Amino acid sequence: MGIFVNPGNSAFQVALNSEIYVDKTGLLSYTNKVIDTTNALICNSWPRRFGKSITANMLTAYYSTGCDSAAMFEGREISTHESFRHHLNQYHVIRIDVQWCLTSVKSADQTVSYIEKNVIEELREFFPEAVSVEIISLPDTLAAIHKKNGQKFIIIIDEWDALIRDEAENVAPRYAILNTLLREFSLLYWIFDA
Repeated sequence: MGIFVNPGNSAFQVALNSEIYVDKTGLLSYTNKVIDTTNALICNSWPRRFGKSITANMLTAYYSTGCDSAAMFEGREISTHESFRHHLNQYHVIRIDVQWCLTSVKSADQTVSYIEKNVIEELREFFPEAVSVEIISLPDTLAAIHKKNGQKFIIIIDEWDALIRDEAENVAPRYAILNTLLREFSLLYWIFDA
């Protein structure tokens, strides 16, 4: 398990432990349906405080090969769908909390390069046979892994709007993150705007 690559399910467990958890696992049946289709780019733009980060944690716990989450989802709505076991913990997940990354580097201009550098480093640890030191871009890294192993990734981007909220006048970071993260092939993306 890494910070970005194949994180565990502990964040979703915290939500499940909470007194006012609302089961949104039915959303997973839709995402399961669009995997490997042209509809796999999903943008969830609920207002603030509507549970987008909890949903991102749920998606991570459900899809990530970095954990065993079967018990967490038993008895929840998704467990009644035929696709439940087929997709459960079957994909490599890259989960990015842009607000956390922005806080780490203190500058919107440095956020994208911070994300790219750290995700590539973790991918090298997970896939050393596929990611050579010469590869320095995230799309090229994902393409190399896909070419070598046929591996696909589910990429979950939470708090994407932090780059807009914190520096509304600076549009460069917005375009940089889109160009870096959203131009790769054969991937499922779930994007959360706050």
